[in-house]
Amino acid sequence: MNAHPHAGQVAQIQLAVVHNGIIENYTDLRAELACDNVQLVSDTDTETLPFTLAMHMVDEQESLSQALLSVRKSLRGSYAFVVQQAGHLDTLVATRKGAPLCVGLGQSGGRGGANYVASDPLALAGVCERFMFLHDDDVVELTPTSVTIWDSQGAVVQRPVHMLDLSAEASGKQGFKHFMLKEMCEQPDVVSRLLQSFVAPDTQTVNLPLSGVDWRSVTQLNVIGCGTAFYAGCVGKYMLESLAGLPVNVDVASEFRYRKPPFVKGGVFVAISQSGETADTLAALEHAKAAGQHVLVLTNSPNSSMARAADAVVNLQAGREIAVASTKAMMAMLMSLTLLALQVGKARGALTDAQVATHVQDLRRLPTHLTALVQPDAPLNVQLGELAERLGAAHSMLYLGRGWLAPLAAEGALKLKELAYIHAEGYASGEMKHGPIALVDRALPVLNLAASNDGLFEKTLSNLKEVEARHGQVILLTDEAGAALLDDATRTRLTLLTLPNVPALLLPMMFVVPLQMLAYLTATAKGTDVDQPRNLAKSVTVE
Repeated sequence: MNAHPHAGQVAQIQLAVVHNGIIENYTDLRAELACDNVQLVSDTDTETLPFTLAMHMVDEQESLSQALLSVRKSLRGSYAFVVQQAGHLDTLVATRKGAPLCVGLGQSGGRGGANYVASDPLALAGVCERFMFLHDDDVVELTPTSVTIWDSQGAVVQRPVHMLDLSAEASGKQGFKHFMLKEMCEQPDVVSRLLQSFVAPDTQTVNLPLSGVDWRSVTQLNVIGCGTAFYAGCVGKYMLESLAGLPVNVDVASEFRYRKPPFVKGGVFVAISQSGETADTLAALEHAKAAGQHVLVLTNSPNSSMARAADAVVNLQAGREIAVASTKAMMAMLMSLTLLALQVGKARGALTDAQVATHVQDLRRLPTHLTALVQPDAPLNVQLGELAERLGAAHSMLYLGRGWLAPLAAEGALKLKELAYIHAEGYASGEMKHGPIALVDRALPVLNLAASNDGLFEKTLSNLKEVEARHGQVILLTDEAGAALLDDATRTRLTLLTLPNVPALLLPMMFVVPLQMLAYLTATAKGTDVDQPRNLAKSVTVE
């Protein structure tokens, strides 16, 4: 667990706790403990847990499990924690609310005599194959040979057992220097799996599991996500509006509830999360569901809290993603949103069968394009490596793009911040002259994203020249057709990064790869921890 350990003792009861999350009413608990002359040694919310439980055990003469069943009702917040009592080291007691917690069953495969609890099954890779996922307010007691679960009403219940492949082969680096590099190189396979799962080979139709929705009557979509998932949703907005004629609102999940958005009756709500446990996204999902919205979840974890709460789930099928910075899950999000736009466009009459079939045929060529793109020795990646050596000395950087390239610019900037610890901002190109242009000088690298076939290439060139006139370090990422439109003078004044020509529908998935690779190579050039960047966690389970 991403845990904060603490211990506490009242009378003869000594408890130790590991805790992930926030106890929001911990100041009230501290005040109650102070009235009982309990002396706390820190200011953390976690420390209140062992003392509150121990005090309850002393006052009520209850066991640890009984005490937790009672005390959990007085806790507010989003949390998961595990408690152990001195003298009872063969027993763990745990609970969760709004944060993930799973039980690993170790009695199979000749590994008997152990059960486990963790915030993510990956922590138990190579130890367990069978897992149970706890519900909010469940309390579980584990011994080496037994697992007992009480639900929110205090009744003993059974939770479904899931078989998961977490073998060392599936989770290891397999010869790659970093998990992130391995996961970038797996992106062609991710696209292939999604096509195989959701596209009928005979009819070339898209068949995502979207039952229960009459798309002709849907008047708008609300899409939410955090970080990379939010930027994927922003790209999806362009796709859904252009291909399906469906208005789309995209929100940062942490802000969605607090602006009190009005919901359309019978509306559709799309939540995007790699882990399916992102606290802000889960809270917004529950808010939308309570308002009567049909909830669709795009997640890489089909057993997650979000998946269990959804009306329909699209499994991103990216496989286990271990590096904190999301790459192959981002590819799966973009690909799934593309398929969603095609399916919804057909259902709404905005696309014909022939148009969908043409787009699907284009998408079937994407794995081949991506395979060439992710090879470490590919010419573009060699060029990105040389650029990364220069960027390592930068203190700040701008990423610019128009249309669907604007959110990808923001995603590229996010990756550079996450991995290389360089301040970077992603902007819609037209916004540059409304403020960011003041930052442009000889020390500022500016990466422009431009596609030749989006009708905006000339406008992007105009923005590029504005940067050039102020002596900024101009970098252009475009396709071969876009590169051919540059005059010789412009070519000599910028760093040109060129992608192969592909149909417009494939461009988001193509452009995101060099943005990932540039951040990765810049980080490795600086010597930062690529897989575990400082201050970041893979799954953000608290607001």
